[in-house]
Formats: sequence, structure tokens, C-alpha cells
Amino acid sequence: MYYLHHYFDPDFSHVRLTPAEGADDVVDSRYLGYVQNVVAGQVLAEIVDLEQHPDTPRDPRFIYRERHLPIGPNCALHRENPDRIVAAANGYVFYHDGLISVKKLLNVRGNVGFHTGNILFVGDLAVHGDVLTNFAVQARNVLVKGHVESAKVKAVEDLVCLSGIKGANTSAVDDGPVKSADLDGHIPSTLIEAGGNIRLPFCEHVQIRARGNVIIDGSCLHSTLYVGGNLVIKGRLQGGVVYANRAVYVEGQFGGDYTTATKVMMGYDPFDFLATQKLESQISYLKDKLSYFEKMAARNQVMEQEYAPRVELTARKLKIAHAKRSALWRKFSVDEQNAARCRIIVPGKVMPGCEIGIARAFYKTHDMQSNLAFMLVDEEIVSRWPAANHSQP
Repeated sequence: MYYLHHYFDPDFSHVRLTPAEGADDVVDSRYLGYVQNVVAGQVLAEIVDLEQHPDTPRDPRFIYRERHLPIGPNCALHRENPDRIVAAANGYVFYHDGLISVKKLLNVRGNVGFHTGNILFVGDLAVHGDVLTNFAVQARNVLVKGHVESAKVKAVEDLVCLSGIKGANTSAVDDGPVKSADLDGHIPSTLIEAGGNIRLPFCEHVQIRARGNVIIDGSCLHSTLYVGGNLVIKGRLQGGVVYANRAVYVEGQFGGDYTTATKVMMGYDPFDFLATQKLESQISYLKDKLSYFEKMAARNQVMEQEYAPRVELTARKLKIAHAKRSALWRKFSVDEQNAARCRIIVPGKVMPGCEIGIARAFYKTHDMQSNLAFMLVDEEIVSRWPAANHSQP
């Protein structure tokens, strides 16, 4: 007699989920464990000879008279131990037609919300509905067919949203770990991040981070973008800040009016800017925390005994953060060759009040113009007409 021992839950169902219990026995309904992730090479099941292992816990459903290994798609026998079934690809494991199977694409047939919880998946993810406020998804490649609200979506490679992204114009108040903030000190309620490219129809009040290219088929309003490749906006770029290091193409309109600051910063690694801003936020947070602890410790002897260790620990953390910031500042340098290739290309309108930085040079628009390209010439930012004739270095 043989028994098939499983290293995953063979009865798992994404329609019967329960919230996970976190620290301090607090139940968080956003963490439901929607999927059973496995990676290539991971052991999924093992056939055991019950005569040799009589004490093995048994489920009658998986007892066989003969050696039986139900190998399905994207599964294989272990190279060194033929009694084991392993995953042949990253994905989620489940039983299908009596076979242990691994699927590389996870389809969520609806919204990501309270019935799914946050989703972390090692393969590719397609969300057929919306990603609702305060929820998060992460996968290798991500497709969202609906809208993204004030949520967080991360792709290790590429990310596509078919219906646009509209975050809330709010900043979070956080007394826990410091989160990354934009220049105004706001913690982004909506964060879209990809290790590769991002494409979406429009965005508003969003922070976007992409190591590759970003294409926005409509407008980008009041958002913060960190773009390692090229940025293409086919509508308006109005409000917010863009950090880019190649070309920025705005087909419709660059800027709004003097009451709406629109900034584009180029010539440095955008993610060095991001790292610096994270450290600045952390330092500001630690300074406030240290000041509070020092005031509490100064009240009386009892309070001093309670808060002195906190003062010491926070001061140590602040010193480390200052050291990290100094190291990052030393790393900051202008890539002269790349800065000379930076372009902001605007075939449409250029509104007054737009601020442009390329390397150490700064430029601000004062009049409404059109069909211009902005570039660095002899360490100064100049505009050239028509834009199409100056799109290449």
C-alpha cells in the first residue's frame, strides 16, 4: 500500500478563505491567502510506502494499492528522487481532473477586494475587475482590466491597466514605518510600480515607478512619476513631478496654469531621487519621534527611566539614516553624456509656469507656446521649434 503525502493543501479553495491572524492576535481581512504559490523545483507531493512508514498520517482518499503519482501540467518527477512530484514552473498549485497541476497565469474573475484580500503571486496575474481602495496586488506581469482606485499594484516585469487609475488626493498619517513620499511630503495613496514597462489610459493622483518605459494614452494629472526609460503622454501632463532620464514626450499639453505646478527633472537617475526622498522622510520622522521621546523623558525620573532607552534607540537610527543620506549624496552625479541626450518634446501646447531641470540647469516657462522641444545646450536649457526637428540628440 502507498500513500501520497502532500506538501500543499489539496483541499484549498479560493472561495473559502479566512483572514490571517497577524501580530498581537489582530485579524486583518486584507490578508486571506488567495492563492497557493509554488516555485519551480519545489516539492509538491511524495509517494510513501506504508509498510516502510507505518506511522505516516493518512487521508483515505490518497491511499493506493500501487505506486501512483498524479502528475499534471507544469509538474515533473524529482530528478534525484522519483517518488517526489515537483513544480516545473512558478505558479499556483491545485488539483485538476485528479492531477496535481501548476498554472502560470492567475485569473481573478472580478474585483480585488474583501473577498480576495491582497494578492501576492509568483506568476502572471490578470484582474478582470477593479483593484479597490486599500488593497494591493503583486505578480510577475500584471494586467488590470478594470480601474485601480487608491491601491497598490506592483509588477516584477510589465504592468498594463486598461481602464485607468485614479487615486485619492490625500496623504496618509502614519506613526509606524516611514513610507516613501513625494516632494510635498505626502504618502501616496495609490502606487503603481513595475520593473519593466507600464501602460495605462490615464492617471490622476498616482505615484508611478517604472524601470522601463511608461506610456499614458490619455492625460497624467497631479501625479509623481519615476521613469527609468522614456515617458510618452498622449494627452495632458498637468501638475505633479516627473523624474526621467531619457525622453519625455507630451503630445497634448504640458502644464496647466500658474496655480498648478508641473515639474520635469532630468539628468540624474530617477531612483536616486526616490531613495533620497525616502531617506528625507525617514529623517524627518525620526527627528519628530526623538523630540517627543526627549520631552517625555525630561518630565520626571520615572518617565526618564521609561523613555531613555527609546531616546537612545531613536538617536541611533537617526545617525544611521544621516549616514545613508550622506553616502547617497556622494553617489549623486550628473551623467554628462546622458544629460545631453535628454529631451522634452511637446508638439502641443506649452503652458506658463512649467519648471524644467536638466542636470544642473533650470528653466521656467512664462508664456503659452506650442510645438517646442527642450534640451541642454552648453549647460543651459533651451527651447527649439518645431519639436519634431529636435526630437533626437
